[in-house]
Amino acid sequence: MSDEQHKTPPIPAPSESYAQQVPPVEAAAPQGYQPPASGYAQPAAYAQSGYTQPGYTQPAQPGYPQPAYGQPQQYAPPPPQGLSIASMVLGIVAIISSFIGLGILPSIAAVITGHLGLKRQPWGKPFSVTGLITGYIALAISVITIAFLVIALFIAIAAGAGSSSYDSSYTSS
Repeated sequence: MSDEQHKTPPIPAPSESYAQQVPPVEAAAPQGYQPPASGYAQPAAYAQSGYTQPGYTQPAQPGYPQPAYGQPQQYAPPPPQGLSIASMVLGIVAIISSFIGLGILPSIAAVITGHLGLKRQPWGKPFSVTGLITGYIALAISVITIAFLVIALFIAIAAGAGSSSYDSSYTSS
């Protein structure tokens, strides 16, 4: 490649219309002016005179005191509510009622509310887990109890069918 291809084009000189678009230079600061040390606060003499640094706005002062350094605040988690406690109570009720065959509905409710409590209320995890454990145990006891009652019912029906207590002497011929 030749040098002519790598030549940069000349930079055009600014036109007069460009010079007219440049904003005028601001007036000089009062005599003895010193810029603020931090860049945020102005010296008291200039603040009283009404002079402000170009582009400077006074920072907003908070209307409350700043916190002092020290121990960070300790926040306690919210107490367990609703689903977690309901799961535990339903699980306990389900275990008690499962021995008579009525614990299947409370145990299913305990399992459902226990899983919902784990998702929605992580701070109530001990209560939800208790409800889940008691719910599953009550569900197992209920299924065993119902199966035992059904088997006992079939045995009773079968035993009653073999020995008929029906007496034909009372029938009219």
